[in-house]
Amino acid sequence: MPKLRSIITIVAAGCALTSCNKFLDVKPKGKLIPSEVADFDKLLDNTGTAQYIFLDNNGGSMIGYLNDNLELSEGIAKVAYKANNHPNIDRFYAYTFRKPYRNPNTSDYFWDWGTYRAAAYYNNIIDGIGGLKSISNEDLPFARAVLAQARAGRGFQYFLHNLVYGPVYKPGTANNTRTIPYLTNADLNAPMVDLSTQEEVFKLAAKDLHAALPDAPAATNWPTRANKTAVQAMLAYYHLFTRRYDSVAHYANLAWTGATANGGPDRVIYDYNGFSWTNPGNILSSTIKAQDNFLDANNNREILLYRSEDRGAGRSSSSYPSAEFTGLFDAQADLRYTYYFLTAPGYKTSYNGVNYDDGQRVQFYRGSKTQLTSGFTYPEVLLMRAEAYARTGKLAEAVADLNLLRKYRFKTGTPPLGVGSQDDVIAEVLKERRRELPASGIKRFLDLKRLVLDAGKPWQKTKIVHKVGTETFEAGIDSDFFIMNIANTILQYNPHWNVPLDNRTF
Repeated sequence: MPKLRSIITIVAAGCALTSCNKFLDVKPKGKLIPSEVADFDKLLDNTGTAQYIFLDNNGGSMIGYLNDNLELSEGIAKVAYKANNHPNIDRFYAYTFRKPYRNPNTSDYFWDWGTYRAAAYYNNIIDGIGGLKSISNEDLPFARAVLAQARAGRGFQYFLHNLVYGPVYKPGTANNTRTIPYLTNADLNAPMVDLSTQEEVFKLAAKDLHAALPDAPAATNWPTRANKTAVQAMLAYYHLFTRRYDSVAHYANLAWTGATANGGPDRVIYDYNGFSWTNPGNILSSTIKAQDNFLDANNNREILLYRSEDRGAGRSSSSYPSAEFTGLFDAQADLRYTYYFLTAPGYKTSYNGVNYDDGQRVQFYRGSKTQLTSGFTYPEVLLMRAEAYARTGKLAEAVADLNLLRKYRFKTGTPPLGVGSQDDVIAEVLKERRRELPASGIKRFLDLKRLVLDAGKPWQKTKIVHKVGTETFEAGIDSDFFIMNIANTILQYNPHWNVPLDNRTF
């Protein structure tokens, strides 16, 4: 049935109203269809809104292997991935810039289980509340808050998907590449919309985010839901790509000052100077004792908006931290190095008479010691404000934000940074941002794409170079290698998009 399109298992919308009730406890048997605002509110708690956002079926992210934070040893690349036909061999293909990265004739997890599954819930909520026969005056504020959370979730998810499946966004140009369908109708039988251009998606996402902001609640019951601070962070992040840095500063400042109004920075940032190992004799398996017991939880104090992230990247089961990424951290003063960069046995195997032994390797254990998010943390909000200040000439303010975060990350007594030239300050902010963001996932990927526009600046890269043994692989950032392709399983049901099927050998 062409109208159902395989655009994703948008049947997940049906799941939202039927089998997924075991997660939601929506209604007793015989009353599964949401009929009140509270019923739609509960749909926001479904794991489908956050669980597989740009992740594969094993919780990793192929996108991270396009970046410059990870590297593969010869053994991991040639044996663990290639020779063993790893179930997520797309990571190896991404690392070696071999397209298609994924089999175009199989389900696309980013699309089916990630973006459009989440969008199905959001659209059901928006259409469902809009279709209620009446909402009492007493319930009206609640209804508006639920709608705001759904619109924010939808707008931000499509915004990210557009950037992943589209080229480098270039403000001031047409940006007329057709990228993704901005699906807003929950009706499975409605005709599938056409692909929107990249610029159209930007405008539609901005419309959703701005519509959400006035009614977004000050607090939500779980960080998978967007509260007002999260929507402000979304708008700040949105404008990093429009390069309207005055708007980045405006929204990041609203988010940061609102979040720290009661309790100050201690409320939203962990002080690494207060960390210790629960088992100092075996730090590889030890947990970290922090200021509370939630460091490894989705609702730890630093997570503003939770979306699942690749927690295994940087360890020998999948990859190592790149030498460049590791070199960003001061091994003596930066406590992130102390707690996350640990030496452990590397990959070791024999294959076809060849021995591969990586020996003792420094590996990145952040994903096993703390919770990660591809949404937002409060430190990222602070760094967005710092970048905006630096780019608009407010250098002292930018450095003040940097030093505030460093106070919580570096050993007590580490000298603060001084104010340098504008380029120096921007470079320092971006280094700190790279240290704070997850090593894998989409955030570094999208930073590389937006920063490619900073021609001639010390932080700009035009290409990424990877190595496997003596072999070198490279790809331009502003190229097709940094654009995900729509799978044939989706294209074949949408011939009106006029996008040819991908017939390349996988």
